[in-house]
Amino acid sequence: PAALRRRVGLTSSRDEFLTVGRNLSQALLTAFEERRRPDACYQRWLDFGCGSGRLARFLAEAGAERIYGVDVDRAAIRWARRYLGEGFVAIAPQPPLPFLEAAFDVAYAVSVFTHFDEATQLSWLQELHRVLRPGGLLIASTHHEDLQWTRPDLTEEQQATLAAEGFLFAPGGGLFNDNSTFHALSYLERTWGSLFDLRSYAKHGLGGYQDLSVWEARAH
Repeated sequence: PAALRRRVGLTSSRDEFLTVGRNLSQALLTAFEERRRPDACYQRWLDFGCGSGRLARFLAEAGAERIYGVDVDRAAIRWARRYLGEGFVAIAPQPPLPFLEAAFDVAYAVSVFTHFDEATQLSWLQELHRVLRPGGLLIASTHHEDLQWTRPDLTEEQQATLAAEGFLFAPGGGLFNDNSTFHALSYLERTWGSLFDLRSYAKHGLGGYQDLSVWEARAH
């Protein structure tokens, strides 16, 4: 429905919603195919922050055998459960997820870590590591430092923090999508690298805007 499309897009346009979903899902699949182990099985997928299934529908069409989705948006989840399957589940803003350890082969998060503060980010990284099998892949998008122009309200102190630490959470107008989080590659390697091994990193690799990285989960 238009109201759900508007929550994740610049407009409520049906064409925009579908075109962007199709293009981003293809970018995810390309990154996955380039970094998957040819002798491994990747049947169980988790869409972390799935919304109403904007990407999941296309990944299912492309052959992902078992896709589950989680989101805090209960209206979006109700729609996804009705039309995409019972594997779509509403969750709380903080862990845990309602899945067993090592339940998934792949997890992907698009435009999710781009809005988390650091503590929330770290707790969800640990939880995604828990539900991924050793050797499973995490595919995630982040904001590069040079996207600071999207937040002209950043103070000199905030800019200095990002330059020094490689990470900045900038609260927005109150809604989740109004928040902005920026990650330097050095920060990702230092912080995310405590749980995952970096397999690829593409600056602006998702739709020519967000960075896209692929990580392999270490043994629990």
